[in-house]
Amino acid sequence: MYQYAAITFSPVQGFIEKTRKLRDLYGASIILSYLSQYIIQEAQILSGIDVISPGLVDTAQGMPNRILLKQNNGNFRLEELNQWVRDTLLTGWKNICNYCKTWIETKIPESNSNTFYHWDRDWDLWKNHTWEVFSGVGNTIIAAMEDLENNKLGRDWTGVNWIGESSSITGTDAIAWQGLGKGTRNPKHLKHGEEKQAIAAFYEQLSRVLEAKPGQSSDTIETPEGKFLDLNERLSIPELVKRLITRDDIRKPLKNIPHLERFTDLVRKPNSETGTPGQWTGWFMGDGDEVGKHLKELASDPEGDQKICQFSKAMRKWGKDFMNDFPPELGRIIYAGGDDFLGVIYGKDPNQPISPSQALEWLMKLPDEWKTHGEKITLSVGFVWAGHSVPQRDILQHCRDAEKRSKSLGRDRVTLRVVFNSGQFVQWTCPWHYVSILQQYCDRDGGKNWGHIYNDFAQLKARHAINFNAVTGQADYRLARSLMNIYFNDEGNYVWEKRRDIVDKNDPSSVTYFNWINDLINVGWQLYSEVD
Repeated sequence: MYQYAAITFSPVQGFIEKTRKLRDLYGASIILSYLSQYIIQEAQILSGIDVISPGLVDTAQGMPNRILLKQNNGNFRLEELNQWVRDTLLTGWKNICNYCKTWIETKIPESNSNTFYHWDRDWDLWKNHTWEVFSGVGNTIIAAMEDLENNKLGRDWTGVNWIGESSSITGTDAIAWQGLGKGTRNPKHLKHGEEKQAIAAFYEQLSRVLEAKPGQSSDTIETPEGKFLDLNERLSIPELVKRLITRDDIRKPLKNIPHLERFTDLVRKPNSETGTPGQWTGWFMGDGDEVGKHLKELASDPEGDQKICQFSKAMRKWGKDFMNDFPPELGRIIYAGGDDFLGVIYGKDPNQPISPSQALEWLMKLPDEWKTHGEKITLSVGFVWAGHSVPQRDILQHCRDAEKRSKSLGRDRVTLRVVFNSGQFVQWTCPWHYVSILQQYCDRDGGKNWGHIYNDFAQLKARHAINFNAVTGQADYRLARSLMNIYFNDEGNYVWEKRRDIVDKNDPSSVTYFNWINDLINVGWQLYSEVD
């Protein structure tokens, strides 16, 4: 009955964010791209089906997970479409899981160290219950897209918990080892000490075989370096799949996945043996603004199919070029699916880390690079400058929150967030064209000592010279504006006049203006001062 179909699957963002290492991020991106491409390639085989988007289907890296199909000689039926998408997605996912599972069982055979695998059932459950698919159909592209969004509201996905325990050995995040799923787990008969030793032995052996070079026996490796797997790590099955898929020999059967770079060059933690200090790193997550609205505008055109296809190709080409052309001395792009991307800035030599000013120098050029795709959509980004002890999972959540803040305060903006090792943070949001104000700063002695304005502002607040009245919702912003005029070449007056565009489109009040300057000074001082 319907000519167009829109398809997606989940969880996507959660699948990416639940990662421990940079290698896992790449693994998650590879898996998501492969699954999207697998669905598209299977759709192309079907008679009378055209793939409208995404474009550049032969390039798997950065493949978006939203797919738009057109039926030329028939009609889509929603139930049949849902079943086909689910079967296709699970086939692709099972391919990945089977490669990883078989590789482990081959490298660590059952005859080795009394190993006997009991985990078949657990792998099967993860194969069948990891993903949820959504489809929408309609006589127009807009109708199919709206139907997809409506169907996503009726989610039926539930987390896997086939044991019923909250233990780390069982349940949704169970540790993957050969004894997973073995018999009943009666607490009266469990020998936790022996089980813990068996898990440690399995992970030590797995770490050895992961580090063994082609033709090298894993027995010749006395102590693994932890390049693929640290000896103290314990991974669930999906986490293990993300880690293993980054190996060339495991990924090789999956077509069109490029060779990956090494991952040991990102060293965030301090090293007491070498005296290397912990490295602060910059993480950025970006997303095009109102892309759905833009697609609807394209779809309403008489040549909507062609325009959406062109848009998708343009964005995917931009993502591909963005990933390839990113300065290697600054860091790397983890994924770039077109209108969304994630990257990290760090020093390849831990003794020569990238400074925040270097990171911001590149960030200021990003809007011009974004415009090269030629499409009329703006960009919102969350940039996080994180301490060496902040967990990667927390950093990714900070990136997502910072990006959302950029969108909620008016879009076409960037949020700079400094996250300390304690987990506390300061942040500042501004339009892209106004990030350069950080470089315009000049203190009262003609230098760049951010401590001057930071201390001056703190003194004024402590003495209530700059007063915020929480009861009346009024703030005495005049001294704040004057202070900004002194240190930023009269920018305080300009920001006050343009506060609806610069500070917050939704709340151009004096209170918001006061807080914006406060955030600017806090972030500027943290990024440009020499204080750790």
